[in-house]
Amino acid sequence: MVKIGKWTLFEKTKATEKFKAGVDTGGGGKPKRKTFGMGEHSWLGRCKHFDKLAQEYPLFNQSCLSIAGMCTAQGLFYQPAVNKKDETYPLAEEAMYRVAKVSRKLSVTSKFYNTVYLMAKHGGCFWEGTTTPEFDFRLVPFQEYIEPEQTDDIGNVVRWRQVINGSLAASWPTNPDTEDTFIVHVPWNMTSATWPYGTSLGVGSETELEALIEMEGNSKDYMDKQAWPYEVLALGNENSNLLESDYTNARSEWKNRQPGEGIVTRNMTVDIKPGGTGSQPIRELATLCQLMKDNVHDGLMVPPISKLYNSTEASATVLTQHIMTVLGQPIQWIIKEAYEESLLKPYLERSGFSRKSCPIILFESPDVHKEEEGAYWVGLVQNKIQTPAQACEHLGLEYDEEFWKEQEEKQLEQFKMKAEQSKDEGFQKKEPAKIEEGDKRYTVIEHKPHNPSG
Repeated sequence: MVKIGKWTLFEKTKATEKFKAGVDTGGGGKPKRKTFGMGEHSWLGRCKHFDKLAQEYPLFNQSCLSIAGMCTAQGLFYQPAVNKKDETYPLAEEAMYRVAKVSRKLSVTSKFYNTVYLMAKHGGCFWEGTTTPEFDFRLVPFQEYIEPEQTDDIGNVVRWRQVINGSLAASWPTNPDTEDTFIVHVPWNMTSATWPYGTSLGVGSETELEALIEMEGNSKDYMDKQAWPYEVLALGNENSNLLESDYTNARSEWKNRQPGEGIVTRNMTVDIKPGGTGSQPIRELATLCQLMKDNVHDGLMVPPISKLYNSTEASATVLTQHIMTVLGQPIQWIIKEAYEESLLKPYLERSGFSRKSCPIILFESPDVHKEEEGAYWVGLVQNKIQTPAQACEHLGLEYDEEFWKEQEEKQLEQFKMKAEQSKDEGFQKKEPAKIEEGDKRYTVIEHKPHNPSG
């Protein structure tokens, strides 16, 4: 506070930080700006772990592919950032056309599909963006080798690097507004245990997945032993002496024989003793496997084709809607925000547009819900709750004022005609009521009471 004559000036306090909470990156107390050593906070082992699960057990890989397809199957659509009545609508429409054109050129839909797949399998994805010589972005190859290089005062990673076989392959900043080449991290469900990356869809189901993989391997070994059991060849006994040369030859022939083949001996006592599992069945294996598979289905939250095929149409629809509610739409929001904030808005700003002109990204056609919305707004207009102009504005339709005036005049004429018709019917003479009782018929005539004063 400073006094100047009769005036008192108050100095505005400066905000020194935006957030106070930070991320504990290994040191005690609040972390400051830090540069990590090579290999520190790497997610290479985690990515290889889930890659192995996806390769060895197809259910996990199928779930990742399913959620990627459900999120991007309908493609990408764009809407202007403002409505047609806004004075900046022409600029917003031009920005939308430009973004749609560059998105088709860069095959953004297929990149989003691969992004969702990696988010589901690894827990996140990295994009590399560039503005020179023209705007472009790609999924970084060998993403499992990317690790944080530097964080700011509140724990946000401001620089990433790629370390392959102990050597620095690349390094990127994260600010798309000031850098020509930058990196965009798209994490999914980041937790303290997975910082600074996201959480894989397979987390929580690893025990069942690994057990099922091991059980399949054991079942294969069991079937091999049942099909090709080990056998012991006994040569000689206490009453017959076996020469060393005969034993060596017989052992060599027995070891080199093909499955199903035998050997021929002469003047030699031979006994074959079967081995293997003893033909003991593995009991309740199918029940145990089904229980573990059900746990995996519930953990991954994406039902396989067999579940959808064997269920009713209503159940399959409910399952699909549930997946999109709990998984698909949140992933779409994350990708949409990352694409708009880190790629589209800086691109439009460098192209001479305002950031407010960035179009709205949709993962389904804008007209997909028009029938339901139209029926809803028709009821509002008919009940005089909303005007036709308001309904057209909400639905994005052209409002024809002359047409609606003609409709209102027609409705008014019909209302007048009905009113006159009901008035005329009120003056018509009522027909006498007739009552039938058996063979007799009576006619009831209404008489007004006599008024002597009248």
